[in-house]
Parts: sequence; C-alpha cells; structure tokens
Amino acid sequence: MQNKRFLLTSLLVFSAQIALADAPVAVDTVAPLDDVIFEVNTQIDSLEKSLAKPDEYEKNREGKIRQSFGLLACLGQALAEHSKADQTEIQGAELRDAALTFKRKSSLEDAQAALKKVKLAQAGKAEGDAVREHAWNKLVNMHPMMEEMNSRNSAILKVLRRPRGKAAEPVHATTWVILGLAMKADTHEVEDEADLPTWHKHSDDFIAASVELAKAIRAKDKTAGRKWFDAANESCDACHEIFQ
Repeated sequence: MQNKRFLLTSLLVFSAQIALADAPVAVDTVAPLDDVIFEVNTQIDSLEKSLAKPDEYEKNREGKIRQSFGLLACLGQALAEHSKADQTEIQGAELRDAALTFKRKSSLEDAQAALKKVKLAQAGKAEGDAVREHAWNKLVNMHPMMEEMNSRNSAILKVLRRPRGKAAEPVHATTWVILGLAMKADTHEVEDEADLPTWHKHSDDFIAASVELAKAIRAKDKTAGRKWFDAANESCDACHEIFQ
C-alpha cells in the first residue's frame, strides 16, 4: 500500500513539473524581445478599439476579442520566460494572468475589467503575486489559436511582396512562433499516444519555419521569406491531414 501511495505521489509531482515547465522551445532562441513587445502593444490597441464599440461586442467576443486575449496570455508567458524581460516595463506573468481573466462568455464589463488589468501590466504597475511558471497548454484554446494563425497569412504575404525593413514586418512571423509554442504543448487533439511524436514534429517544423521567415523578412529577402512561409503552411497542412 505504501509503495502504491509513493508511486501515486511521485506521478503527481512529475505531472506538476510537466504542467509548470517552460515553453517546449526556449523563448529566447525563437522570439526577439522587440517583436514580443510590439505585438503586446498592438493587441492592446486593438482591444481598446474593439471594447469601445459596445454594439459590436457580442459579434466580436468569440472571434477577434477572444483571439487577442488568448494571444496576450501567450505573449505574457513568453515575456515571463524571456531572459531580456528586464529591458521592458511590461510585467509578463501579470500580463498573462490579466489576459486569462477574460473568458469565452465574458460580458463587455468583464472584458473591460480584464483589459484594465492588462494595461496595468503593460505599464509595469500591476500588483499581486503572479508566478513565472505556467503551463503553455493552458494559455489559449485551440480554435482561437488557429484562427489567429490563419489571420496572419494575408499580412505576411503583403509584407513579402515588398519587404521594407520596418519593425512591424517580422512581427507576424514571430507571433506564429509564439502561438506555435502553445500549439506544441497542447496535445489534447492527439487521441493516440503513439501519434505524439508526429504532433511534435509538425509543431517543431512550423516553429522553425516561422523563425526563419521572421529572419528573412528582417533581411528584406522576399525569396527566402516565401520559401519559409510556404514551409510553415505545408507543416500546417500535413498536420491537419492527420489531426482534424
């Protein structure tokens, strides 16, 4: 009986360690700090505009608004783990927790309260005991994650037609990277444990291609950019052939 109890305790501790593990790929190696900061500010600006239109809230609540809060939770965790996070006043863990207060069925008042907390973290003025560790598979649901990824395709193609070296241009690809980390961690779509390596491979391929895509855009190399853009999308298509 004692052996069984010890085994159960060990498994629970091991499970907790997995749940609290860092991103499946070190954030520092795939997401430049400036890109993360830029996207945080972009999403907060977007939410401010969306929530200023009460008549349109219900129409956008489960779409773009939910996507923005989910993405902010991922970006907050990325900042919490980033070794250069002390170079920004944005509080990563607090940003993550604030974004997570928005729920799928949140009222407009709830969403506005969540945004207020998000903005406090953005300004470095949030209070509380937010911890660095958080499971990446508990940051954003799969559907809004995929919708946010898809929404970047046209923006990236527009940049690739004529990259000009502007700071905003590689951010879409870096956003793909951040969401890719959450995607790799969220394996609930994998019904057969034997398929986990396949899920991880497609996720890794998507992340790697997105990293190279951001580099190519930053270098204003549209040929290489198109190559990596296609590679990222091919990894998505291959994954969807197996996991519906």
